Amino acid sequence: MSQFDLVILYSGGADSRLMVELAKTAKKKFLLLMIDYGQLHKVELEYAAKDCEKNRWSYRLVKLSLPINSGLTGDGIKNTSSEVHEMHVPGRNSIFLSLAFSIAESVDADTIWIGCDWSDRIHLFPDCYQEYLIRMNEAFKFAGPKPIKVEAPIIGFTKELVISMLENSGIDMTNVYSGYGDL
Repeated sequence: MSQFDLVILYSGGADSRLMVELAKTAKKKFLLLMIDYGQLHKVELEYAAKDCEKNRWSYRLVKLSLPINSGLTGDGIKNTSSEVHEMHVPGRNSIFLSLAFSIAESVDADTIWIGCDWSDRIHLFPDCYQEYLIRMNEAFKFAGPKPIKVEAPIIGFTKELVISMLENSGIDMTNVYSGYGDL
């Protein structure tokens, strides 16, 4: 029997915090994966680490050095393409899901949760679209000794619904860092 059922990509923001609440409700054994990818809004990792320590949740922090310039990394210059959001980080969720896949395989978990919500679709983050997740699932069927599923349990939720559900669950929103701060 595996120690963990699930690896959750955890940023300390509202979406990932709600996924933890959903995992607890579903009685899932979860491992949280936090990723320091050189983001300019590092305060989210501070919130995430405090939350993990306070709640005694199992987690791993992975540090990456990405040579990627975007609105969230490197030079902080926002994307000007009309095809993606100005804060789009090229390849971010592909990198994150690949790391989560490796960790899930190493702890014998069969599922990864990512916090894509409806606002990601509205705001043009293509690596949060349902079609992208379907394709990642197709790849992860063959990437290791057993399939590992990628699920986005809040993909149809608005940000307002996410926040409302957290507040109704008794979560103190001052302990949640959501958004990109002053960027």
